[in-house]
Formats: sequence, structure tokens, C-alpha cells
Amino acid sequence: MYDVIIIGGGFAGLAAATQLGRARRKVLVLDTGKPRNRFAEHSHGFLSRDGAVPGELLAEARRQLEIYGTVELRNAEAIAASGALDGFSIELASHQQLAARRLIIAHGVTDDTSGIPGMAECWGKTVLHCPYCHGFEVADRRLGLMLRDGDILDRARFFQEWTSDLTLFANGGPVDPIVRAALADMRVKLVEAALVRFDHRDGVLQSVVTTAGSTPLDAIFVHAPIQLASNLGLQLGCETKAGMAGDFFLVDHLQQTSIPGVYAAGDAARPMHNISFAVADGAGAGVFAHQSLVATSAARGK
Repeated sequence: MYDVIIIGGGFAGLAAATQLGRARRKVLVLDTGKPRNRFAEHSHGFLSRDGAVPGELLAEARRQLEIYGTVELRNAEAIAASGALDGFSIELASHQQLAARRLIIAHGVTDDTSGIPGMAECWGKTVLHCPYCHGFEVADRRLGLMLRDGDILDRARFFQEWTSDLTLFANGGPVDPIVRAALADMRVKLVEAALVRFDHRDGVLQSVVTTAGSTPLDAIFVHAPIQLASNLGLQLGCETKAGMAGDFFLVDHLQQTSIPGVYAAGDAARPMHNISFAVADGAGAGVFAHQSLVATSAARGK
């Protein structure tokens, strides 16, 4: 039996494994090799590694884990989860059964880029989801924002931090005349017609086409619908909450879900996504899962 099985070997999962490895616990990290940010050429905002290639960051993290002999990394997909505290069971796609005292869910989320033609090809290049991750690199250019939720004027003021040439796309949604006038005063352009496609050249956005015509742009920010990358936490009964783009697992201040012994970290456990957040959450999940193991052993007199 493993002390901890970590579902997901991205930034959150590897951060959790590092803390548990340093505590000399027997850990298995299961990963399918499909990190969410594999579409981005560079990662930004991570202290001391700003601009690094995401895949290289992960490769270095895996290399550094090699010194911890109790940590095992395995390229495998977990398809089922059951059990309870001190007795969880994980089934792999190969039908192998694994057991663990604690679980950490760090599999992240997946982005649905199928809704608008051209979106998938531009994703992570010129169709972007996070201004803190990508805004600096496209600042002062012709930027767009596809409206989804939230106060329109607040969103406009927020994205004007990165450009004075901003176009909002309502995608056929209603816009109050007062809001329309306020946007005009802010010199923010508004396209209310429904989106048809993103015209691009090899992933480089050229224009956004709506039923009303074409708007030339250099990049556009879009909150693509997301879904949890695995349903293992749902199988276990972990409570979720609706976020701006999709559901995420509710966790307490110890990164523990509503199911005792099941922890969650990274994009699957918060509404705002960023590598720095994922690493911090993962480290916390690893530390608190370890402390839980120590407390359980003490209670049993071990």
C-alpha cells in the first residue's frame, strides 16, 4: 500500500510529491503526459523562471524527484476510485488495482476549444485565457475579449490595463444601452453580433468574424468552458462548486476536499489558474497529507 497516490503529474502533483518525498513517504504519481499548458510556448509569472518552456519546467521537476527513492512516477491513467480514509483503491486503465492511505487529486482541467472554428488552432498562441500569463507579451496591441460572465464595465477597465485598443465581443448576448454608452465613453469598441470563427494563419490570429463582419485583431482573451480532467473525485463524492468557466473541487485551508483523506490541488481545486498557485497548492496538499498520516499513526499508537 502506498502512503499517498497523486493523480496528476503536473505542477501541483509534482510539488506535492516533492514534499512527501522529503518526508520519506511512499508515493506514487500517476500521469498521462498531457499537461494543460502544453499548447503554450512559454510560461510566465513563475518566480525565477519567467518565460521558461512549460515542458522543460516539468521535466526538471521530474529529474529532481529522482533523488527521493520513495517517490515513483508512472505514466498511467487512473479510471476508477473508491474506498475511504486509510483504505483507498485506484484502478488503472490496465485494470491493475492500487491501494493508498491518502489521495491527492491534481489532474487539472481540460479546456473545450471546439465551440468556435479556429479557436483550437490559436489556443495558447493568440487566443488566450489569462492576462497575467500572457497579457504582457501582447500589450498595446489590438486585443479582444469574448464576454462570458461578470460586469462588462469592470471587465473593460481590467483589460484596459494591457491595451488602449480593446474590443469586446458580446457574442449575441444582451448589452444594456447604458453600458453601451459607457463603453463608448471609455473608447472601448463593442461588437454585439454572434461569433462565427477566428481567422488565422498557422495559429496567429488575423481577425474575429461575426455575423456582422470581420474585426482585425492581434489576440483575444476567451474563457473557454472547462471540465475536470478526470471524474475520480466525483466517484469518491468530493463536493464541487461552479466557477466562472466550470466546476472545481471545494477544499479547506488544508487542501482537503469534503472527503476525509482526499486532497486536491491546482486547477482542479480553484477558480483562478496559474502555475504559481498550482505549485503552492500542491506543496500544501503534500505537507498536510503527510501531517494527516503522522496524526493517524500516532492515534493508533504506531
